[in-house]
Amino acid sequence: MLNLAVAYVPALLRGTGDAEEGFLGKLVLWARRKIRYERALNELHSLDDRDLDDLGLARIDFPELAWRHAIGAPPLMRPYS
Repeated sequence: MLNLAVAYVPALLRGTGDAEEGFLGKLVLWARRKIRYERALNELHSLDDRDLDDLGLARIDFPELAWRHAIGAPPLMRPYS
């Protein structure tokens, strides 16, 4: 049984398997999202204040922006002031 589970993991990591099926699939999805979140957060933290001002972002927005990137949600649309 363990061999079957281990054989299923590479297909999930490549994105070719049905990742929402079972505990292992949910674990892989969670790990992928966590990695994407951390990478996006690190990238945002590397921006300096001038870049953030040009983009109209505040540092308080970082967690939400990184999470939306991790789950593949569409970007937030803010009305122009």
